[in-house]
Amino acid sequence: MKIILITGFLGAGKTRFIKTLVKKTTKSIVILENEFGDLNLDGEYLKNNNNNQDDIKVWELTNGCICCSTNLDFTHSILTIANTINPEFLIIEPSGVAKIKNIIEKIKVISYERIELGLPILIIDSKNLDNILNNYSEYLDDELKYNGLVAVSKSESMTDQQFLKIKSELNINNKSVFPLAHYSKWEDDIWEYIFNTSGTIEKIGNELSLRLKVNKNKIEKKLDQYTIENIQINSLDKLSYLLLYLMSKRLGNIERVKGYLTIKNNNYKFDLVGTNYEITGSEETFGNNVVIIGTDLKKDKLKTLFID
Repeated sequence: MKIILITGFLGAGKTRFIKTLVKKTTKSIVILENEFGDLNLDGEYLKNNNNNQDDIKVWELTNGCICCSTNLDFTHSILTIANTINPEFLIIEPSGVAKIKNIIEKIKVISYERIELGLPILIIDSKNLDNILNNYSEYLDDELKYNGLVAVSKSESMTDQQFLKIKSELNINNKSVFPLAHYSKWEDDIWEYIFNTSGTIEKIGNELSLRLKVNKNKIEKKLDQYTIENIQINSLDKLSYLLLYLMSKRLGNIERVKGYLTIKNNNYKFDLVGTNYEITGSEETFGNNVVIIGTDLKKDKLKTLFID
């Protein structure tokens, strides 16, 4: 069983990348999802959007971050998946605030001839990069040390020069593969490289020098999450207004909002990252729930906001 680790900050587009990744192989796959919130909304989304590939299973972990030293569910889940399902690939999507070094160390402890670490992949959000560099550089710096391929998301219209500018800003060296295109435009050889690369577990993490100039004297605020179930919004106009209002920072520094909502028998998925949001239709219904992630969250007012 080869483990492919997909990392990236909150809202980078890891789940969408995974949807594309699983289309590129006929091998058996299990996806291990770790949400920062109490509800695994991405897990439900993947379960219902796997192109009818019955051999793709989604394993969910929501009780804390899998990078925490006390979280035994993570390693237990990997061993259980290997010994019962035994897929050819295990795709792990940690939460957007996970400490990747800790995850790599946990995998090293349980690796043996049937469990190996493949190519770790880092997803960089081109639309939210400045915010991450300015406010969450320690998270990003940790991710940059432990990757073999960097994919820039939300980059469909970017030029080669814009890709190279991001590569320079992040000080990405030539040891990491850095395609100068959105992954929807990648040639087959990149996908084959992802699935065929093995034996990286001893190589990852050897380069300890910082990729970014991180201000160690700056105290980064700890991200918090708030889950609201059974939200009551009766129109898309009201939902759009709420998402715009959350960007105003009046109820906290909101970094990520994601949820599902049914209005007049129509299902919708909504997503906010930084200063961008989108509302899309959804064929499936996943209840009326929302997860809000940020700092200094005014939770009482947030709950009132989502009760129409």
